[in-house]
Amino acid sequence: MIRVSIPNFRKVEDESERRSYTVFYIQVWMSGRYNAVERRYTEFEELHKQLKKLMVTPEFPPKKMLKWNLKVLEQRKQGLQTYIQTICQTTCNNGYIPPVLFDFLELEPYEPGFDSVDHMLQEPVMCTHKPMVKFEDDAFLLDNHKSLLPDTIVPGVHLGLYSTEHEPIVR
Repeated sequence: MIRVSIPNFRKVEDESERRSYTVFYIQVWMSGRYNAVERRYTEFEELHKQLKKLMVTPEFPPKKMLKWNLKVLEQRKQGLQTYIQTICQTTCNNGYIPPVLFDFLELEPYEPGFDSVDHMLQEPVMCTHKPMVKFEDDAFLLDNHKSLLPDTIVPGVHLGLYSTEHEPIVR
């Protein structure tokens, strides 16, 4: 599972070309690992073109002419965030993640049992996340007295919070 967000953007001054552009700050979490990367709108466009060859992609946010307008940049940020989140969700739901997405997010694919990252970049990475434990929606609201084992958590918390060395605990 890959989780991404784009919390902000910034203007970059390119003194060699005497112009400026916007980069979007992308936060990425995958398999307990965190990465942050900055990407330009044109890099998102290139990712979109590559992904279109591999899968059905969501609608890509359009480029608007007023590129330094703060409102337009905020809308673009939201559109790009929705786009990349949808791509990540779709790829994991389909059971594989294209290597081009790993390159874009600057992540190393991880799959248990493989020693070589280079080998995995040749093939799509299979999503292997499966639920291990399932809780009911209101698991902590249920008063379940069906167990034959004593509940030691509540008395332990009461002991830790409310007793002193000199007071005996009465049960």
